[in-house]
Amino acid sequence: MTAENQEGSPSALDLAWQNLAARTVKNILSRQGFGYAQLADALACMDVRESPRSVEGKVQRGTFQFTFMLQAALATRCVCPPAWEQAQGSGSWKARATAVIKADLGQQRWIDANELSRRLQTIGVVVPPKLLKNQIRGGTFTAALYLQCAAVCRFDGLFLFVDPGCLMRTAEEGVAKLAGY
Repeated sequence: MTAENQEGSPSALDLAWQNLAARTVKNILSRQGFGYAQLADALACMDVRESPRSVEGKVQRGTFQFTFMLQAALATRCVCPPAWEQAQGSGSWKARATAVIKADLGQQRWIDANELSRRLQTIGVVVPPKLLKNQIRGGTFTAALYLQCAAVCRFDGLFLFVDPGCLMRTAEEGVAKLAGY
């Protein structure tokens, strides 16, 4: 979600990214033959308490934190991108989320919070550098923000979950918004 819309209702662009996040988790579930109840059971085995209904609600809305997407991927035992190996260890889910995005961003060491914020703005996503830094450090970023970062930084291996064309089309919606189309 863009920083300017965090208090109000989501914009069409926010909804597009939320929809992509939802489709990404649905793809993870589908590829592994999991339904919402099976995911809830698998999450419970990892000490993550979710009911089938809450899992379904999160996935349908697409407004979940990246930690949930990470949990879904690991719970279904799907093949994950190389950077996601950082999440296999112990620690809180927020710490694991931080480790994953730092590993992804670490592939391009010249990208700091200022550069990431600037790149996100090119696709219509406004997140101040300080907020980005805090969300990354705290592991509190949304799955949509992770996908937005992937669109502007080209995270390796994400194609395992989301079609690169879908990622680029969603990013292009933001570019078109900026251009006034």
